[in-house]
Amino acid sequence: MVKQKIKIICDHCKGNGYLRESNGSYTEVHQCPTCNSQGEVMAEIYEQLLNTIPEGATGKEIAEILEGDKKVTLQ
Repeated sequence: MVKQKIKIICDHCKGNGYLRESNGSYTEVHQCPTCNSQGEVMAEIYEQLLNTIPEGATGKEIAEILEGDKKVTLQ
């Protein structure tokens, strides 16, 4: 089977590229360390599974679709 790299929405920042942290009276904004502020991460997936993944799916959604088959590798 051949693997193909695709971009998926970052689960950590939900595609925003940054995180907001509220500390009582003020809010801090931080860059997302998971996607390096890009809002997307690369995933390797077998070509045969691409048709089962909806466009714009997050890593969590992909994992739920594949139900732990270990056929997706996030990078």
